[in-house]
Amino acid sequence: MLSRNIESMSGAASALGVSVRPHAKTHKIAEIAQMQLAAGAIGLTVAKLSEAEAFSAAGISTSYMIAQPFVGATKTEWLLDLAQNTEVLVCGDDFDAARTIGAAATARGVVVDFILIIDTGYGRFGVDWQAGPAAAEAILGIRGLRFRGIRSHGGHVYAARDAHARSLVVREEVDRVRTVADSIRRRGNTCEIVSVGSTPAAHILLANNWTDGVTEIRPGNYAFHDKMQVRMEVATLEDCALRVVTSVVGARGSTESVIDAGLKTLTGTLDGFGSPVTAGYGTALHRPGVRIVRLTEECGMVTDGEGALRLGDRLAVVPNHACEIPNLADVVFYGSNDEVAGYWVPIARSRVW
Repeated sequence: MLSRNIESMSGAASALGVSVRPHAKTHKIAEIAQMQLAAGAIGLTVAKLSEAEAFSAAGISTSYMIAQPFVGATKTEWLLDLAQNTEVLVCGDDFDAARTIGAAATARGVVVDFILIIDTGYGRFGVDWQAGPAAAEAILGIRGLRFRGIRSHGGHVYAARDAHARSLVVREEVDRVRTVADSIRRRGNTCEIVSVGSTPAAHILLANNWTDGVTEIRPGNYAFHDKMQVRMEVATLEDCALRVVTSVVGARGSTESVIDAGLKTLTGTLDGFGSPVTAGYGTALHRPGVRIVRLTEECGMVTDGEGALRLGDRLAVVPNHACEIPNLADVVFYGSNDEVAGYWVPIARSRVW
């Protein structure tokens, strides 16, 4: 499933002339990054400088987009050190922070590649899309920076209630970044990169061929998929490649049991939309009567409408949100047909600074 997910996204994007720069925060595993690059990815997206450093140290020689802004002299010097050995695209939306990076780069006699973050409606990072062209010109005037393009992240697609609403969010995101890019170019400036993000957006825009003006997509979760993507109707349970295997270690009557996976394993993420598809803390495959209803630090409370669970039984759970799981694990086992073939170490685990 993992290989299929990676190859399917890469193939669909390639057919429409769009590049894939997958977000490696989902898996944090060098071997999976290598699979993505081998399938045609043009580089990796990471959340933090520390993730880029971990992958680079593991021998993943590629282009890195640092999706989240950072501040401070220490991290700026860290960026410049990292950029000596590989291409690093810095994303930002604050002019003072950009000038700080530019000044440090100039002092070293180098130039930093800069991506302007555009807010298309999510309201987290980014300049308002209507102010994008003017903001790009301001970045172009900062010595030490090389303006490469723009990126967006329509994270509010996850709050959309149905397929029609999700399509509207993605269509709007694409239209707005294209409008910004076109305006930047009409002003006589280059805008090489137009990058949009999220797994649902990638699936939806590729399915509808809404790629005009988009140069690259940055899906992350697509490698694994999870219950959230199932609810978003961009994946099925059969597409979900990541499972948490847990054992029944206690019983509280015929229909209630305790498993040895709690908040430290499955995380406390609930979908939050009340959908029966994502009710509870994940789905136990091949156990339709089982529901994980409550978590403590180390344990989970499970109800079993069929009363079939026994002490020692194992459950293979598809988590609600796969991106949190590798960050909690020392190793991730891999294999096929229910046979373990080996394990990977998430080398970027806990790299959150």
